[in-house]
Amino acid sequence: MIKVILIGACGRMGRIVAEAINQEKDMKVVFGVEKTGHPHIGLPFYDGYLTDDLEKVINEGDICVDFTNPLATLENLEIAHKAKKPYLTGTTGFTDEQLAIIKEISNEIPILYSPNFSFGINLLFKIIKEMIKFLPDDYDISLIETHHKKKLDTPSGTAKKFMEIIKNEKREKEIKPISLRLGDIIGEHILIFSTEGEYIKIIHNATSRFAFAKGVLYGIRFLINKEPNFYTFEDVFKLWAK
Repeated sequence: MIKVILIGACGRMGRIVAEAINQEKDMKVVFGVEKTGHPHIGLPFYDGYLTDDLEKVINEGDICVDFTNPLATLENLEIAHKAKKPYLTGTTGFTDEQLAIIKEISNEIPILYSPNFSFGINLLFKIIKEMIKFLPDDYDISLIETHHKKKLDTPSGTAKKFMEIIKNEKREKEIKPISLRLGDIIGEHILIFSTEGEYIKIIHNATSRFAFAKGVLYGIRFLINKEPNFYTFEDVFKLWAK
């Protein structure tokens, strides 16, 4: 049984991840962690209770799963670092400097980071990486990403990942994504590759946050026995490699 400490337990992603874990036979949530002052601190939370003190309960878990914000992630990651616990995070909005800190810590504990834990989006990352190698230079590339109006980071971490892939594989020309924040839209990413006479449009829609939670389950099982390193969902795909 994999014992999970869920950080950001009462957030949008935290709630759906907790419910997804609760339905699995090989893992359980032993503690939820929230910020000091949260009204549910001390109340039961799945197989444990909700706390604002990760350091107090860190040794009771096998792995930390974190969906918070960059500053909270770095603070909690340092606690996991000291306790030598694997750390999975889907927090977005990190600066390059903050990501460098995370990668440095991954020299001592296994860390799995992805800006998006949807299997479909991560499959698109792989497909676009191959596709862009064959794309002629006269193709224009546009990216439109849409999320709910409470999402703080713009562009999304997923959009940044698409931009990074395209730039690394072929394009020096900067792609400026169009970011929309509307209603309660969970997530939509549209990539358009256009040239004279034709265009290719690739669309990914997240219709439920369960898509992300399912990816987290894959990530937990992947990370639990790994050696220290900085892993991405591309490494998780090796579970299906033949």
